[in-house]
Amino acid sequence: MLGELKVLINKSHNDLLKANLVKSFDSRGMACPYPSFETVKAMNSLNTGDVLEIVTDSDESALKSIPSVCENRKWEFLVLEESKDVWRIRIKK
Repeated sequence: MLGELKVLINKSHNDLLKANLVKSFDSRGMACPYPSFETVKAMNSLNTGDVLEIVTDSDESALKSIPSVCENRKWEFLVLEESKDVWRIRIKK
């Protein structure tokens, strides 16, 4: 069950909070840059318009590296803080 989600970064034209997730993965415990690599691999398997959610415990991944990957590829994204040291990133291809 999700706790209260706090929006930290919103680079989306749609409401990704209510989006239907097509795929998700948990990258907790992975050191940077592996969550970014896994994000790109997962996004490459999705169709245009699909939404991926990544759960991470790395502030570097949540607040810097994954948002940078999204911006470079022109993907819409939303970074949510679920709790202390847990973030959810939703990305629309």
